[in-house]
Amino acid sequence: MSERFESPAPRLILVDLDGTLVGDDHTVSVRNASALERAAAAGARVVIATGRPVRLLDPVRHSLGHSIALCYNGAIVLDLATGSVLEAHLLDASIFIRAVEAVRARGLEFVVAAEGMPDRGIRSEPGFREDRELPRGTLAEITEGGVVKGLIVVKPESFHAVWDAFSTGFPGQLEVTRSGIDGLIEISAAGVSKGGVIDALASEWGIDPLDAIAFGDMPNDLEMFRWAGRSVAMGNAEPEVKLAATEVGLDHDDDAVAAILERWF
Repeated sequence: MSERFESPAPRLILVDLDGTLVGDDHTVSVRNASALERAAAAGARVVIATGRPVRLLDPVRHSLGHSIALCYNGAIVLDLATGSVLEAHLLDASIFIRAVEAVRARGLEFVVAAEGMPDRGIRSEPGFREDRELPRGTLAEITEGGVVKGLIVVKPESFHAVWDAFSTGFPGQLEVTRSGIDGLIEISAAGVSKGGVIDALASEWGIDPLDAIAFGDMPNDLEMFRWAGRSVAMGNAEPEVKLAATEVGLDHDDDAVAAILERWF
């Protein structure tokens, strides 16, 4: 275990899953889980902040039952112990549809999927993950019933053009990011990000950003890094994430989260 650290222990711990807390074996290691348990027992708030949908939390939920989770990059706030949805920040389907149609009008090609509320799941246009059985339909059909997060799937040769079109073309209307899956662009309602959602929650809890530490590896962690007083990029993080962090830690598969938290807990 690391030596105790001189600075005050964080009151809020924000931790990404894939590429950060979860190892290459797709599990949370005993060491990482134990460090988070000790932190929670000492009074720190532990928040899982992930791009994953609720249905993909099941494999790690047993290790993280003391936490709440910001799923879909913050669009859903979930109580992991009960499975209850505490908050939902939906993307206006009409805004999303208009944005998709505007980008397609420029001659750019891509496939769209829409994540609905947990009881609705994911629906897609034809061409998205054809190896899986998913409800499919037109853009209007897949966005019925509410959109938690829009997914844009792009071929490598078109990725930068489509990314630029969405990320710069709709200021104040969409939150556009990516989490490391090749060819995938993730779209949420304006202001909905890991950092934007935790700002409101921390205010309710009476926790200052300076008393928070964030762990991550991908661009969808950047808003969380900008919000938190301390931020730790994994050794395997993308370069822009390392540049934004106050510290670069070990690779995620080397219990990087625990290695930092053991300074205090």
